[in-house]
Amino acid sequence: MWIEAITVRTARPMQCSACLEELAAFGKERGIPAPKWVACYQNLEVENEICIHLAWEEEVRSPGKTACGLLIARRLDPHGLVHHTLWKLSMGSSGEEAWADSQERF
Repeated sequence: MWIEAITVRTARPMQCSACLEELAAFGKERGIPAPKWVACYQNLEVENEICIHLAWEEEVRSPGKTACGLLIARRLDPHGLVHHTLWKLSMGSSGEEAWADSQERF
């Protein structure tokens, strides 16, 4: 599994909710594969920053910026500074295992 992370830092915190509302409104685009799951986060230290994570299976798609991720980045671009990166799980864990392990520790 690998993660595509799209972060936007807006000029004002209230713009973050507008970004998320806009993303929720556009829904699925025809012909663009959907990720395994999507998660949205708001930075606890920088209140005008949000990050969208798209989880992809390596068996389905090799790591690289996807049409879905590029579309989201393009939609967020007018709202602020966008940073689009790719991540993979380390130490041979899967997302579900990593999540379960982290819950057991806390």
